[in-house]
Amino acid sequence: MTTAPSAPPLSDTSIRPPAERVLVIAATYQEAENVLRLIDAVLLADPLLDLLVVDDDSPDGTGELAIQRAADEPRLTVMIRRDRRGLGSAVRDGLHEARRRGYQLAVSLDADFSHDPADIPRLLAAVAPPGQPPADVVIGSRKIHGGSVVGWPLSRRMLSRLVCWWTHWVLRVPAFDSSSGFRVIRLSFLDVLQGSTEGYAIQEQMLWQIHRAGGRIREVPITFTQRQRGLSKVDWWQMVLGASDLVRLGWATWFQRK
Repeated sequence: MTTAPSAPPLSDTSIRPPAERVLVIAATYQEAENVLRLIDAVLLADPLLDLLVVDDDSPDGTGELAIQRAADEPRLTVMIRRDRRGLGSAVRDGLHEARRRGYQLAVSLDADFSHDPADIPRLLAAVAPPGQPPADVVIGSRKIHGGSVVGWPLSRRMLSRLVCWWTHWVLRVPAFDSSSGFRVIRLSFLDVLQGSTEGYAIQEQMLWQIHRAGGRIREVPITFTQRQRGLSKVDWWQMVLGASDLVRLGWATWFQRK
């Protein structure tokens, strides 16, 4: 039986990011209630961080609010996608923009405060901790010692357990919380992130591809809190599509060569 590793305590607020340039990426759709608070919280987390908001032309004005804020904040940029939709493509577009602008690391997080921006420096510190080899992905993990979830119903907890079990044991990815969207990615691995998924299986697919390319994955405990404002964008059809993507990756893991 595999046991989850221990990790640094949640209370260490003295940690600073590594020397590499870091861009935080937040994909948004219909997040007008959260986006300005999120921008302020990310930029407050550390003065070395920059932020990119990737908005799918939200009809509630999320993108316009972010653009107005960017006029007075040089550390913030906004990308409005007018002809594309979906978390998977938004994350990929943000990563490619980060590399194009010369960043070495990117941090992705949800825009609804399920992920606490104050945890970003701890994730970045885990990229190259003293005395340990550097990581290529650092996951904000709900499923190792010190991690937790607040506000999820039992059905959501069971679905998350199933997805993470599948990714760990069937896809052979050495991570306990593969579905977490709160993570640091080393952008030198961007070229290996190929695939067709546009939905929620993007998180598992990225880890699967980076691991198969030789990348090192590390996890740091976080507390995931169910959104307090706005509505969730997850629907059952997207879950079905994500499940089919995971089955496809399972087939490739066991029956196809790298």
